[in-house]
Amino acid sequence: MARNRKLSDSTPRKCARAVFDSNCDITIPACQHGADVNLVESGQPPSDDYSQTAIYRQLRPLLLCMKIFGLYFFRSRKENGKFYTEGTFVYCLFVNVLAVLNVVRSFTVFRMKDEFDNVLFQKLLFAIWSTECAFKTALLLWNCYKNNGLPKFFRQWATVCNNANISKVCLYMMMKYIVLSFLFIFVNSVIFTLILVYVPVLRHIYLEVVWRNAADYENVVFFQAILSFLGVLNSSASIFPASLFVILSFAVGKRLKKFSCKLEKAIESDVFHAQIEDFRIAYEDLTGLVETLDEIFSPLLAVVYFANIPMFCLVLYTTLSSIDIHLSIVLINLFWLSFILLQMTLVSVTAAWINVMAHSPLEHIYTIRFSGSSNDTQLQMFMFLNRLTGTQVGLSAMKLFVVDKPTILTIAGMMITYFVLLIQFKMPVDTNCACHVNGTIVMDNSTLLISQMSNT
Repeated sequence: MARNRKLSDSTPRKCARAVFDSNCDITIPACQHGADVNLVESGQPPSDDYSQTAIYRQLRPLLLCMKIFGLYFFRSRKENGKFYTEGTFVYCLFVNVLAVLNVVRSFTVFRMKDEFDNVLFQKLLFAIWSTECAFKTALLLWNCYKNNGLPKFFRQWATVCNNANISKVCLYMMMKYIVLSFLFIFVNSVIFTLILVYVPVLRHIYLEVVWRNAADYENVVFFQAILSFLGVLNSSASIFPASLFVILSFAVGKRLKKFSCKLEKAIESDVFHAQIEDFRIAYEDLTGLVETLDEIFSPLLAVVYFANIPMFCLVLYTTLSSIDIHLSIVLINLFWLSFILLQMTLVSVTAAWINVMAHSPLEHIYTIRFSGSSNDTQLQMFMFLNRLTGTQVGLSAMKLFVVDKPTILTIAGMMITYFVLLIQFKMPVDTNCACHVNGTIVMDNSTLLISQMSNT
């Protein structure tokens, strides 16, 4: 890349446009002074009915899977101004009510006299996980219902990207995440069912999670069926929202990367000075997409961190303290550790990548010298740099902090610290002691014989 290019205002803007291909290669037509960069993407004009947009049509396989588990429904404004809502809305609302009732049920199993044992840890884990899943379900339904949620994102994508398709890499990732989601639901549900049937040692532990003293009831099969159903309900609510978040974020990140690539090519071909305002406005449109995505998924990022960090510590502690109980509980905990780490890694790395791509134009802007340019050009450059450096552009956790690469290290250190603190509260070791004393005590002509006094 050319270094320290100088901006000048001597280049006229009347010239044939440069052409970009999908790999950001640039072809500059013959021109005496330069060429303009075409920032307009090819595609059909956006429609008010976002179901006709290219990105919605491509995401239909994932959205259909979410509809099956009551996590998505279609709602859009008609031409007459009224809203149309799919009939699956009632089914989604029913699933959401079940998820909320499950949270209430998960907190009713606690008792003041609960011992500090594996049963208590399993109750805590199910309560935290049920709360996380219910929150994700409610969040998705709310963003499907409100007009400035997912409908706004699809329409905004069609406007900003001129109804362009998402990349083939995004489509490949979507299919992989669909397979991963169904695999997680199947394995997680089947594991609990097999445990309840074939591992009597753990049956009491997991039935206590469903209901108080459930193992003492005659109709134990009823509680086993409830636990299996809750496994499917929570598993789908846990994995599919994270999958949708990763796919949409990756699609936006690819657009930011393509913009940065075009910016670099424009600087190399000396056409950036003539289109600096176009680049700035195009960047503002893309950051608008990021802000919309943040409005939708910032609560999801927050609940993933606030729920999975304590779950990671509890599962890891249970794994270390229950090795001698049964091999199956160790395998279950290892499976859960893998899922928790995978989910947090995917959402964190994706959000951090968005932050990196949003600020990637800086490295190209800093190579330009614009001391000899006009005041208007310098003003546009100053506004562009102020947007890139003045605020953090990216995805946040409930607007508390923007997720970037240092955030990942901070969260990893936090998880290790909390686990070490939890180890300090490990169940007390055996403090039984035995004292053996042999001797004779003489008191006022009386003799007291102490022989083998023990304190156990």
